[in-house]
Amino acid sequence: MPRRAALALYLGPVTLFYLVFLVAPYAMVLRLSVFRFSAMQLYIPQFTLANYTAVLTDPFYLALMARTIGLGVLVTVISLLLGYPLALKIARAGPRLKSLLIAITLSPLLINLLVRTYAWLVLLGDTGVVNKWLQALGLTTAPLPLGGNMFAVVVGLVHVSLPLMALSLIGVLERIDAALVDAADSLGASRARILRKIILPLSLPGIGAGSLLVFTFTISAFITPSLLGGNRVSTISTVIYEKFTFSANWPVGATLVMALLVINAAVIALHGRLFREA
Repeated sequence: MPRRAALALYLGPVTLFYLVFLVAPYAMVLRLSVFRFSAMQLYIPQFTLANYTAVLTDPFYLALMARTIGLGVLVTVISLLLGYPLALKIARAGPRLKSLLIAITLSPLLINLLVRTYAWLVLLGDTGVVNKWLQALGLTTAPLPLGGNMFAVVVGLVHVSLPLMALSLIGVLERIDAALVDAADSLGASRARILRKIILPLSLPGIGAGSLLVFTFTISAFITPSLLGGNRVSTISTVIYEKFTFSANWPVGATLVMALLVINAAVIALHGRLFREA
């Protein structure tokens, strides 16, 4: 069999799958985003760029996109700060301890996302476990506003995304040659200097991959911001849901879908440019 024919045979099913279940739906959403809104018919199939003009010029939508991107950056930074020491510890641990730490790290992924989110509602509510403990210990006299705000959303998203960051880092840290660290240590380099000059630069691919996963997941998340944020925290995903359900403004909802897709594509392109191999 010719090489090109064999390659087409191997890639044909995968290509067909992506065309049918990814490209075609996005093409339909793109088509819907340039239709006119109709309160009676949901949309009128007449070409217009008014939806894009509204999304790109309306202060509400601009603030919405800025808030979503800011949330993604914040969750990514926190996940990196918490996940890097954890991944470093796992990479350096012995076989038994490593297996235990990896199991603990992966444990949040074994529970349904909706269940985890409701668990945080129980913990962070005004009558939740955290506030009851704080009041029982005499640290507070009234419930702290821990739920239904940006703080709760960040906590919930970090809980979900931390394993993604840690797993991206573990493999890269394990591949760092221990001889480099031993050589630097024998030459009198401090632990901080070894971390800054050797381990951190060599782990940049893992940092980039983990940050990409966490950021794209965060800005696309719906359940966690919707439940933990209540009606006080809106992201692009929550507004998309609102446009396709309560407001029934499908053209604007489709436009926001495309805006979210463009943001994700831009971040992926930036990651490829910053972390491409020489």
